[in-house]
Amino acid sequence: MLQPFRVLTPANVEEASEELVRLGERATIYAGGAELILLLRYGMVHAEYLINIKGIDGLSEIGWNGRTVQIGATVTHRRLETDSLIRERVPLLADAESRIANIRVRNQGTLGGNLCFNDPHSDPGTALLLHEAEVVLARKDGHRQIPLSDFLSGMYSTGLEPGELLQKVFVAPLPVGWGAAYLRVHRYQRPTLNVAVAAKLQNGAVEDARLAVGCVGPKPLRLSELESKIRGEKLDGAKRIFADSKQYLKDQLEPVDDLLGSADYKIYMAAVLLGRALSQAGRSNGKG
Repeated sequence: MLQPFRVLTPANVEEASEELVRLGERATIYAGGAELILLLRYGMVHAEYLINIKGIDGLSEIGWNGRTVQIGATVTHRRLETDSLIRERVPLLADAESRIANIRVRNQGTLGGNLCFNDPHSDPGTALLLHEAEVVLARKDGHRQIPLSDFLSGMYSTGLEPGELLQKVFVAPLPVGWGAAYLRVHRYQRPTLNVAVAAKLQNGAVEDARLAVGCVGPKPLRLSELESKIRGEKLDGAKRIFADSKQYLKDQLEPVDDLLGSADYKIYMAAVLLGRALSQAGRSNGKG
């Protein structure tokens, strides 16, 4: 049962920040509300005030500055799934967004809300790590820009400081000549684990690669050590390295048993999907 709350509608980011500072733990940001309303209904989050940021100018915009795609915090998953700029510049993100839950959730939920909630069983973060995304965090006296990998600090926790709200996400396209793939295993419309791989192949060998895995433990992660190991390897050799790296994956990803799968299952499937995604990325080499 929902407890009574008031909705505040600030005119800009500065006013939203001022309300967050003034109200402290009594308030929370309201954008899409796909997760928030459920949490309020079941008493998992308590808020006397919802600060509605959906009407703030600029937060629902998608733009391109010649280097990065800039995505406002209140852009919905459905728009990211279908937007022509996203599909042209960062198609891996469009693919990941298309897998989220169902059409109702994608029409309601927002990228900013998803990242700030930081549910460990989520799609966008893993794909965004491949693009070395950065987030702009705003408050009444300025803003700061940090890597998404630093922002996603742990299960249901982020790098937001008091009075801050997520304003934009900057997403850099993959280098020219790279291919990419996004794969997941899911149950009940939620990913048990997901894998994002981007790679450049030369004469059948991995010239360079980016690997990210999510939903296994507290947060999605880039696997930089594994990226280094597969450079120079043919696809079969890279797949053997993945299969032999289960302890590394376990140490890095900190897998947990839950209703969606056991820790051992997630680690095994992470290695399998990394190999499959690398093959797919190789086949799309130079095509986006």
